[in-house]
Amino acid sequence: MTIRSMTGFGRARGPAGPNCAAEISVRSVNSRFLDLTVKTRETDASLEPALRRTFSRHVHRGKVEVSLRLKRVSPMDVEVTVDEALLEALLSRLSALSERYPIDGRLSVRDLLTIPQAVVVETASVAFTPQEIAAVESLADEAAAALVAMRTVEGAAIAADLTTRIALLRRKAAGLAERREEIARNLAATLRERVRALFPDVAMDPTRLEQEAALAADRADVAEELQRLQGHLDQFDTILGKSDDAVGKKLDFLTQEILRELNTLGSKSRDLASTREILDMKSETEKIREQVQNIE
Repeated sequence: MTIRSMTGFGRARGPAGPNCAAEISVRSVNSRFLDLTVKTRETDASLEPALRRTFSRHVHRGKVEVSLRLKRVSPMDVEVTVDEALLEALLSRLSALSERYPIDGRLSVRDLLTIPQAVVVETASVAFTPQEIAAVESLADEAAAALVAMRTVEGAAIAADLTTRIALLRRKAAGLAERREEIARNLAATLRERVRALFPDVAMDPTRLEQEAALAADRADVAEELQRLQGHLDQFDTILGKSDDAVGKKLDFLTQEILRELNTLGSKSRDLASTREILDMKSETEKIREQVQNIE
């Protein structure tokens, strides 16, 4: 499975049996989980489970809205119900009022249709045949394939961008690793100079001074953080290059771990140039995180 975005659109049109044609459209945007909504007319609601099954096979994450429109060749049967008891009570009341007030006690058809619940028009329920359901599922597969194709194209662009940014982080991390010993030596030297400057008239034990300098350098050493950071970057590249499932959540978790290591590196940094590099890396990782939010 290649990297796929969570945004896309798909549509399919075609016959859905001998008496109707169908149009299925689907659009999707970002979401933490799979949020699938199917919109149909009330008379076509029995097709919703088939649509849900079909699209759930194709997409694993995102807010997905599916819309089904059926156009029937022959008109559907309708049932018209008139509440005669309500109508009789109303006419009786109007007749009594017309004797007392100058009003017309008769009702026109237009008047009748404006009375709530007096006339109810219902479309007869439709039972879809297995062949019609299979035709709708086939169109749903076609619409889902179009959606996935668009998500795949956008996902490829995101993956290319992420690969470039991860490579940049890798180069900057390698630069920090190359300067690690130099930074430790500079920190120890700076500590010695500051101690001598603060206590010029005090005789210092050279051995104790070297021990303190070594401890300070050890506390500022970032070898473990850089090693973990390298591991996270390697895993990120592996997922981008070879993925067999929806990987958006995994990449989001890895991005958080990368930021965690960079925060630790920043807190331990005692070198201005390294601090600037780490800030640049954090900025780049935030951009990675924004892109990862779009991945299925």
